[in-house]
Amino acid sequence: MAGRRLILPLALALTAALSAGASPASAGGAASLLAPAGMCGPAADRTNLDVATARKAMLCLTNYARVHSGLKRLVGNAKLNQAGEAKLDADLTCGEFTHTPCGKPFDVVFASYVAGAGSYALGENIAWGTGTFGTPRQTMTAWLHSSEHRQNILSSAFHELGIGYVTGQTFQGASGATLWSQEFASRPH
Repeated sequence: MAGRRLILPLALALTAALSAGASPASAGGAASLLAPAGMCGPAADRTNLDVATARKAMLCLTNYARVHSGLKRLVGNAKLNQAGEAKLDADLTCGEFTHTPCGKPFDVVFASYVAGAGSYALGENIAWGTGTFGTPRQTMTAWLHSSEHRQNILSSAFHELGIGYVTGQTFQGASGATLWSQEFASRPH
């Protein structure tokens, strides 16, 4: 089934102290960073997933790319999942596909994650698509083929990941839209 796809990176990583960048492998071929079919389970190629299954598939795809670039795996974080859901909810409510829906600052959804932190690093990838463009694999494929998105995925500055996922939406005139976010972060614990 054909569909629509839009992606938008926040290549800017907000930080109080961020000096590490993307790994040298980020310049490599994007196709080699995509997990082979079946590696992250059948859900990676399906639409209309439950949230937990969608997050598991996207975390697997993300960590495959990182490990194959010589980086450590990202750890899932519940507060970052909440940030991702909040970002997508705001995009839907405002009818905008942006990192700053309704004119709110990018980092407002991270308030509980960064509370009390003296330093932190934040980054975000968002995407939406219809039909097969909404699957975890197709979304990751698009992100890996975008240098800004790939930079966030392969940044050694990030250690944790939250995933926002909303499916079956009418968004910007398209029905059956799936929206994704990756919320990258690090902070001292």
